[in-house]
Amino acid sequence: MTAFYFICKKLKIFTLNMKLCAYLYLKMYTRQVSKLMHIEPKSVRMSRYRIKQKLDLDKEEDLNAFLHKLGN
Repeated sequence: MTAFYFICKKLKIFTLNMKLCAYLYLKMYTRQVSKLMHIEPKSVRMSRYRIKQKLDLDKEEDLNAFLHKLGN
């Protein structure tokens, strides 16, 4: 949980984005996440993009890999 605590405190990411980060950390696909969150897959992709912007990640960097690196 330290990875999520860091993201939440330092970057002021809101609850829905934290839930998305948790699902991504569990290596869930966009469609799975969209069904669980009751949103469109396009919204999941847009949220992922916005989170990457807040974390200052490049387009090439993988958000899932970044989250796993923080979690270990």
